[in-house]
Amino acid sequence: METNMRIAVMGDLHYPALEEGSAHIAEDRDVFYARFLEQFFSVPADLYVSIGDLTNFGWRNEFEEVYAIINGHQKPFIQVLGNHDAYAMPRREVLAATGQPRFQLIETDTAALAFLDTAREQDFTDWGGTLDAEQLEWLETTVANSSDKPLIVFGHHPVHGTTANSTRDKRSIPPNIPVWDILSKKAGSGLYVNGHNHVNSTAAREQWHFLQIAAILDEQAMRLIEISEDSITIDFIDLHDPELNKRAVTIGNAISHFELKRESAVEAAGTNHVIPILKQVSASAKQL
Repeated sequence: METNMRIAVMGDLHYPALEEGSAHIAEDRDVFYARFLEQFFSVPADLYVSIGDLTNFGWRNEFEEVYAIINGHQKPFIQVLGNHDAYAMPRREVLAATGQPRFQLIETDTAALAFLDTAREQDFTDWGGTLDAEQLEWLETTVANSSDKPLIVFGHHPVHGTTANSTRDKRSIPPNIPVWDILSKKAGSGLYVNGHNHVNSTAAREQWHFLQIAAILDEQAMRLIEISEDSITIDFIDLHDPELNKRAVTIGNAISHFELKRESAVEAAGTNHVIPILKQVSASAKQL
């Protein structure tokens, strides 16, 4: 009997350093992030995932402080890199700060989980996504080897032309990078999970579904993805409370490199989704 797998996912967290002019939010920041992460890790799951922009600018002290909170919960945690995570330091220093590989694959009896690095390195003029040749080759192999087992791909930037705003400039992995050509070869069901655009959105194309998650300062919520033998269920879990919300507004209005988009976050909020798992039928079975 197969055991279902549960994956807890949070949107762009944007944990900020206290810069000149924002020291007054120290208490709000410390209380908000400690309490939100406590609620996030309290939801039972096999794996906990940040969809990128865990930090607001990728400063070393941002990583040290937010990981001190995360590691205190002693839960299996994976972060994909977002553009904000890669601004302040070279990628090698960012990876050293996270203690995680740049991209990776986790395979279970239930599904294959691929974690991408779609961030450009210290590029302050182009915050759109990218995938280099090494990663594209790795992704192609991953898609092929997953066969008809469900494949869930986590990347900070959306695939162009899928979720909300993904056709806008610098809001996706650009279409000249053949990520869709690779994903389209998937046998069976695929789910691509991203952040970046700070808007909740879902989309579908062929055998793939796409889930985009709003930023945490806009919406205190998370997604719980449960994979069973027959389906992938995506549950919206509301972690909102009035005090957290008030502190989120204070932080969002004070920090640099971030703009609150609370109105847009509500699109698709509170909705759950069930994705049937497609399975190939063998030639011998078809003849019966």
